[in-house]
Amino acid sequence: MVSIFILELVSAGIVYAVFALFLQRKLSNIDRMYELRAKMNQHTKELMEMTKSNAPKEKIAEKQKDLTNTSMQSMKNQMKPMLIVLPVFALVYYFLIPMGFAKSGISVSLLGFTLNYQLLFIAVTFVAGLILSSLFSLRDRKRLKDKYNFGLMQPSFKTEEKSQ
Repeated sequence: MVSIFILELVSAGIVYAVFALFLQRKLSNIDRMYELRAKMNQHTKELMEMTKSNAPKEKIAEKQKDLTNTSMQSMKNQMKPMLIVLPVFALVYYFLIPMGFAKSGISVSLLGFTLNYQLLFIAVTFVAGLILSSLFSLRDRKRLKDKYNFGLMQPSFKTEEKSQ
């Protein structure tokens, strides 16, 4: 029989994963992140073409500077939510979870590994976060499919073919 403590701990992990995803989506502009990713992909493609065609080093350096600036903007946008999510995780992991579950002695065997209450919390949070972020990523891709080409790893801007 599953202990009530395990159900509570699993619930806490799922609640934290939902909270972290909610904060990430509220504090960062998802559309802007896709736009920056597409710009980085476009800059990289142009940079490779310039390198292959032996373009002047000044133009290559300018394109590299554009790529670096776009990359920095993307990184800032992605790091903003982490300034809140990570301290909250530390608070939950080091203080709240031990206060509620340390005396229960929870230990779960999962795939040949024995997980104590803290490792179980991390595993549940990681798996729930992965599933939720994948679902939202699929939703974003569907929503933005008219604006971007989604390749293997990165989106790129759709180019309209002009017919005359």
